[in-house]
Amino acid sequence: MRRNARPTDVFAAIAVSVILSVPMAAGAAMAESVTTTTGSIAAVKGGSVTIASPDGSRKVVKIQSDTLILRREAATLGAIKPGTPLAVTAKKGAEGSLTAVSINIFSPQLWSRVRKGQWMMDTGNIMTNALVTQVVERVDGRTLYMKLAQGTGIISVPHSAEIHRLITVRLVDLKPGVKVTIRGIANSDGTIKASSITFDRQG
Repeated sequence: MRRNARPTDVFAAIAVSVILSVPMAAGAAMAESVTTTTGSIAAVKGGSVTIASPDGSRKVVKIQSDTLILRREAATLGAIKPGTPLAVTAKKGAEGSLTAVSINIFSPQLWSRVRKGQWMMDTGNIMTNALVTQVVERVDGRTLYMKLAQGTGIISVPHSAEIHRLITVRLVDLKPGVKVTIRGIANSDGTIKASSITFDRQG
């Protein structure tokens, strides 16, 4: 049975946005200009989206020709097959084992925009972006085997792990009231040039 995404899952979407690359021209502002913003859509007009932040402030987000607009939909482990591109956020155990907290399934077109590999996040969790080589389900648990540049990543998947599929949608799918996570470049005038906009499927 599919699990409905909870409203609080929008905060987990931050992990989705930060792994998407932000194209930058030579000589452009460095990484400190990259920003992540969460809030609710107040208005969509032309090529811009106004976001109402939790603190009451508003930000204008500029949509670019290459801005990714992504909707997260609940999925199950059954949707993951060998060759599936994934982003897995996992906790690292004392003995070095990895246990998945959340899993996001990418489409092939999104995969080209994703940083590949495995690294530690600011939260202390481990991010693994890689192709699945094997999915093993046993009575005592479920395990993902993922292809890395240096060997194989092995991650156990508890039933509590959130699993979502990322779907590319259009600007017209963004509606007032929808909670979103914006990833992009902060402009000097206070606006944000969006690299990605992520939101959860409603209902």
